[in-house]
Amino acid sequence: MAKMEGKQCVFLDRSNHSQPNTTSPSSTRPVLFLLLGIGIGYLITQVLVWPIMDLKSHTNRTGASTPLDIDMTEEVRVLCYVYTKPTNHKTQAQAVLETWGRRCNKLIFFSSRTDVNLTGSVELPVSPYFRESWLKTKMALKYLHDHHLNDADWFLEADDETYVVMENLRYMVYPYSPELAIYFGSPGTVMSRAALRRLVELSLPNPSKCEQKDAGPTAEKLRECLENVNVLAGNIYDSEGRRRMYLIEPQARSNLFLHYDSKNWFWKFLAYRTQDGIFAWSNYAVSFHYVQHRYIHCFEYMINRLRTFGRKQIVESLPPKYNPAAEKDQGAQSIDAEQEIQADYAY
Repeated sequence: MAKMEGKQCVFLDRSNHSQPNTTSPSSTRPVLFLLLGIGIGYLITQVLVWPIMDLKSHTNRTGASTPLDIDMTEEVRVLCYVYTKPTNHKTQAQAVLETWGRRCNKLIFFSSRTDVNLTGSVELPVSPYFRESWLKTKMALKYLHDHHLNDADWFLEADDETYVVMENLRYMVYPYSPELAIYFGSPGTVMSRAALRRLVELSLPNPSKCEQKDAGPTAEKLRECLENVNVLAGNIYDSEGRRRMYLIEPQARSNLFLHYDSKNWFWKFLAYRTQDGIFAWSNYAVSFHYVQHRYIHCFEYMINRLRTFGRKQIVESLPPKYNPAAEKDQGAQSIDAEQEIQADYAY
């Protein structure tokens, strides 16, 4: 302890030296030589050493660049609108704002009141006790159509218990033009600009096309209102036949809902029985539902911050743009037809 105190005193004495600071030309030469040596060493390193060093085993990316190195944020513009309620502003909604919501081109929270602490909140005259309702959905869609139709190419609907991997969502819709009336979902339904326009202008005002009553859940009603005006249902399965938009988060799915039960709400909701086990889940999953705010932050860390040192990324490429004429000529299956896949599928 005495030695440490002595060292500290030496530094204090040097910094508070009372003698005048006179610097002779000879005393500056070592400093100049040191700086010159550092500069020469830096140049030698950049020009001669780095190009011949093998860093492949220490990189977290492939040596060759791929099309996915290009950020698609501006090429595939997504407006995210999230349903919330006042009691969730500081927890669920705030978690969305701090995590995946930052990667939307524009983020709007629809609630029964605005909140200065919740950026992007928009007030709708609805009940403060429900996060979402069919009335709230219809009002939100009309608001987006009237105020933000040209601000984005795609419009993502989610609630504040959803986690969305925005990069994978853009990857999923990339092949399709926003002027094609198409939607994907759910949970986290995403529709093109043309789909939103057709929904609000042709479906919502028409009792024969869309439910006029305000009560009840939204998912099934929204799907019917879209498809009744010929909005295509896009395929949400990846190239391996694995679903990309999930009703629940991985931990719950791999435990409580692991085994098929025809009486369980989860299996009743699905149009087709999906694969068992987390190893059959898509590598390019887009959305997870029923995620509590503490786990939303966990998802953010695991997906966007956690890295495996030395592991090379696979070589990826963007899919071709969707061409309806070419698909028809080749006799391809309609894009709204989802194949039923084997329940025991896994890779």
